[in-house]
Formats: sequence, C-alpha cells, structure tokens
Amino acid sequence: MTANEIKLKIQEEEDLYAPIDPDRTMLSEEVVDYLSRVFLSKHRRLREEYVLRIISDTPVNGEHVKETIRGEFNRQKDDIHYALKRLRLKPILLTILGAAILSVWLFLSATAETVGVEILSIMGWVCIWKAFSIAVLQRPDLRREWLNLERLVRADIVFQLAEDAGQDAAE
Repeated sequence: MTANEIKLKIQEEEDLYAPIDPDRTMLSEEVVDYLSRVFLSKHRRLREEYVLRIISDTPVNGEHVKETIRGEFNRQKDDIHYALKRLRLKPILLTILGAAILSVWLFLSATAETVGVEILSIMGWVCIWKAFSIAVLQRPDLRREWLNLERLVRADIVFQLAEDAGQDAAE
C-alpha cells in the first residue's frame, strides 16, 4: 500500500450499496462514512494522485461502482457548494446591519440612557461577531471539506480480487 492509497475490503459488490436500494445507485452509509473519514483524516495535498483500491472476494462491475462512488461524493460536493454560495453574502449583510444598529446606538446613547439603547449595542456587536464567525470559521471549514470531496472524486479507483491481494502480500 502506497502512502496515497486507500483500501476498502468487501466480500461482494452488494456490500457497497444501501440495503434498501434495489437499483444499487446509493452507497451504504457505512461505506460513505469510512471513505469520508479516511480522506478527511489524512491531511494530504490536493495535487497528489490518490488510489482507492477495492478488494473483493468476488468480481465486481467496476464501471457501475466507479459511477456510484463518484456520483455520491459529487452530490455531497454540490450540497457544500450550495452552502458556500449561501454564506457568501451573509457576512457582508450582517456587518452592514451591525454597523447600522451600532450607528443608531451611538446616536441614541448620546441623548438617552435606557436599557433599550444598551440592547441595541449588544445586537450590533452580535451581528458583527456572527459575520466574523461565518467568514473566518464556517466558510474555510466548508471549503476544506469540499476540497477533500474533490480529492475523493478524482481518486483513481481500482479493483482487485482478494486472492490476488493475498498473493501480493505473500511476495
């Protein structure tokens, strides 16, 4: 096994698919979780080549398996891309709102000393903090997750019978 190789051991092709999916177009949660965790846990460079080696006791329909794996992780990438698009304007709008609220607070605090005026101060700073949180904490995490999924989608997927894998290990 090379440094950029991930191995997945199955008994038969059916082990890859969700048990309730008669069309065999959805990966099982177990397989998705395993692949996601392996790729997320390895802090690897995006430009490197990766290999997903599926070792099976029986022959598998390689093209269908590749299409299913890439389709699953492309769907997840699309979901993250959509979330990133939604979060693009939110920090800007929250900053503008926070600045507007703080401007009103500044004006009112010079003329009145009430609890309502202090609540405006809190609201303004919360808006600005939320904008900062999205821009600095949430978006980079989502972007990193998207890049990891991209790496998984681009991985070379190869198949190997378990008996061949055993011979390779013996040599």
